[in-house]
Amino acid sequence: MATALLCLGLPVEATVIKFEKVGLTPATELRGLQSVKGYGDRVKEPSTGGFRDSFAEGNGWTPDVLLDFAGGHDVKTVNSWRERWDGGDGANYLLDGDDGGPYYYWYTFTPENGVGVLINSLDLEASREVPNRIDWRIRAGSRTGRELARGSTGNFTGDLTGLNLRMKEAHHGPVVLELVHTGTRTTLAVDNLDFDQVKPGKEGVTARLVEVGTRKQLLVDDHIIDRMVHVDRVLGTVDKVSRENPVFDGSFYGTVLHDEGKFKLWYRGHPYGYAESKDGVSFRKVADLTGMTQKSPAEGATFYVDPHEMDPAHRYKACYAHKTMRAALAYSGDGIHWKDYNEGRPVTHRAADTYNQIVWDEGAGVYRLFTRTDYRGALKAGMEVRGTRSMINPDPKADPTGWKVVRNWRFDREDPEEWKRRQIYGLTDWIYEGVHFALMMVIEWPEDMSEGPKDYHKRHERNLLEFYIATSRDGDSWDLRWVYDGKTMIPRGGDGAWDKDMIIPASAVITHGDKHWLYYDGYNERHGVFRRDDEKARGGIGLATLRLDGFVGLEAKGQAGVITTRPFKLEGDLLQVNVKGQEFAVEVLDAGGDPFPGFSVSEAVRHRQVDQLRLEPAWRGRQTLSSLKGRTVRLRFHLENAVIYSFQVLPASH
Repeated sequence: MATALLCLGLPVEATVIKFEKVGLTPATELRGLQSVKGYGDRVKEPSTGGFRDSFAEGNGWTPDVLLDFAGGHDVKTVNSWRERWDGGDGANYLLDGDDGGPYYYWYTFTPENGVGVLINSLDLEASREVPNRIDWRIRAGSRTGRELARGSTGNFTGDLTGLNLRMKEAHHGPVVLELVHTGTRTTLAVDNLDFDQVKPGKEGVTARLVEVGTRKQLLVDDHIIDRMVHVDRVLGTVDKVSRENPVFDGSFYGTVLHDEGKFKLWYRGHPYGYAESKDGVSFRKVADLTGMTQKSPAEGATFYVDPHEMDPAHRYKACYAHKTMRAALAYSGDGIHWKDYNEGRPVTHRAADTYNQIVWDEGAGVYRLFTRTDYRGALKAGMEVRGTRSMINPDPKADPTGWKVVRNWRFDREDPEEWKRRQIYGLTDWIYEGVHFALMMVIEWPEDMSEGPKDYHKRHERNLLEFYIATSRDGDSWDLRWVYDGKTMIPRGGDGAWDKDMIIPASAVITHGDKHWLYYDGYNERHGVFRRDDEKARGGIGLATLRLDGFVGLEAKGQAGVITTRPFKLEGDLLQVNVKGQEFAVEVLDAGGDPFPGFSVSEAVRHRQVDQLRLEPAWRGRQTLSSLKGRTVRLRFHLENAVIYSFQVLPASH
């Protein structure tokens, strides 16, 4: 990638860059830059200056920051010194696509030598008076890392100059600026991207405090993490209880919950059925459901015990596929006898015959509704193109139709036609310890029957359903790394297995008995091919379990690893850590990164061959964490061939 860069005499630690990507030779590119009136005379010679394949000139150069650019959807470029571009006088990078978008573009700032990065502003220059919109996020580490800033221009026309990107403090580590462009084709370009190089902090750590309190801290992302060395984020491994056979003769789309001391299962049928179990493995059918009279023939539904509900008659809520292929809501006092909200009419527009889900989000103070949506018309595709939609409503009981759309999205990060490779078939949101877990059915290589006709023994790889998870702190911006890494939450079975070709997760995960219970529906043939009336067809509801908090961990393998948290106020008396591996120790640091006396790594007990959900780290002088209560601290975890999943600070009386 060729990037044209110019520094316009700003203060020593500030840089303004101007972009282009036209595939020209360096000599041609240099001549073009020099020809631009107003700044071309400042460009004397090509220089990498720390930026890959870039030009640099001026007092404001930042030699310790590297910059990479990438884009999603259809990326187009423009050489803006040419007279035909009237969007501005600089070398712009055009934000463009073949339809209204959204299109994704991201700049990765990689600091060296311990410096930090502070991204300030940019200009948006338009060639015509047509509507555009830019939404942006700034993240730490990667496009799925901790969010540092976000915002939106809303709809606008013409140019926007000096757009404040709302990043309040520098980050010492890689920083990603993501721009999402929605608007008319070939109209908008980025110019004058302004950022600062900030002097090194102590070991590159940042100073902003994180609110921790006594809530368990899951390590699924960098929310609490400031720095990691020789550590990788890894997906947990489930134990299939139903490896040979299903645990229940039924099917999803449905739900299993642990409530009132028993496992409660709602399963798909005509009508839906309800079953119970004491041990989570042996279920007995209890009743058919009544109510929800406007269901779709496909009968997709999810069920929920509402922790926010005060009226016992509304304690259970259901979101189901209305016969008009829209989402509808119902309530119940016992989970069996149901009544409709909104007089049985749908509460949304186009939804799905698979999963539609309502869930209370305590952190945001709203109910969330997730449905599927369709992009076939917008993309002029020859098949259904499935995406997903999220909505919010503070009180659906009082206003069942008052849902505000938060986001519509589909898989498109790899290619504008990624829908031929993968699509969202269904998504539900399970909220645990402040983290949103998307339980996703993903259809892989939809309608691709190149592996041959029906075969109930062979394990297929196309036109099938996989179960992936994604995580988020806001129920909107999902970390999709496991999808793109091809790492499923529950793997399909091998040749001859009853669940070899399709895995459909239940709409929620159960946490009980110090483990997570993941129920799922499995089938031994592909999407659109499986038929229950075939003699060799097998399917049913299965079960896999997972270590408590074991969805995602941080692993040091081969080399000793170190994890340093961001600073937080210590509000408890003791520390518990969920960890497994060869060797583990913890030191406690002050806000600046220096160990407190008695809590250094040399004074920490080295816990060996450990496998505990609630390990309480110790120090040789028998210091107690309570002596630091009320102070601002950091934790530094030392691991050797070990995985850490979570930690929690608790009061002495827990």
